[in-house]
Amino acid sequence: MIESKHSLFGPVAQLLDPYGRQARLYPALIVIFPIALLIGTWFPALWSTWAALVSLASSFGLILLLSQVARDRGKQRERELYRAWGGKPSVAVLRHRDPRIDDHTKARYRAFLKGQLPQLALPTAEEERADPEGADRAYESVTAWLLTQTRDTKTFSILFRENISYGFRWNLWGLKPLGVTIALLAASASTAVMLYRYSAGHSAVPEIAVVTALVWLLSIFWIAVVTRSWVRLPADAYGTQLLTACDTLNSRKDARGRRTVDVV
Repeated sequence: MIESKHSLFGPVAQLLDPYGRQARLYPALIVIFPIALLIGTWFPALWSTWAALVSLASSFGLILLLSQVARDRGKQRERELYRAWGGKPSVAVLRHRDPRIDDHTKARYRAFLKGQLPQLALPTAEEERADPEGADRAYESVTAWLLTQTRDTKTFSILFRENISYGFRWNLWGLKPLGVTIALLAASASTAVMLYRYSAGHSAVPEIAVVTALVWLLSIFWIAVVTRSWVRLPADAYGTQLLTACDTLNSRKDARGRRTVDVV
């Protein structure tokens, strides 16, 4: 019974935390937004208080499904993204040859990591050139360790915000085929309704014209903006910020050491 309860409410709980709400729920809502917009414009009577509650309740399962589809689609296309970017950003920033962090700062981070992970030999620049895949495996291990050390969202609030931004764009990109399809269908249907009313001699309805323009703009957004390069911007920021956490972790370690000396 406990397992079934967790399996039932697990996805709901995920959507109620800040990451789940902003990185998974919002992309799902953007996907179905054109449908809701058309219904609210064409059939305003359906948006009474009770009808809205029923609609919300019935669509919540769809939103949960879409959030899971977004995550799964992103995971399925993960290798495609990393191959296009030249590697996982949180791993790539550790490379000697990567220019996103200057050499002096990177050396400071590497020194701290060597002290924290003495059993892990970080590759030199020569070793990295000789075996780039092996070097990336070592950097992947470093990334995994940093993730376990930075779960405090208050202490690492900037990192958490970057992760949310990255997750939001990642999941939106994962839903792009569905989002484009729904937006184009909604825009075409709204355009057809507007042209029909005009040809039939009915009075113009400004709301339909505005909604039609909005849905067409949303279609353009899906096609032109939601791209791999658009997802990469927060991915790079997140990878850099994750490595920057070394300074915070080091300062906390030094603070603990000073307190220990004072006690002694």
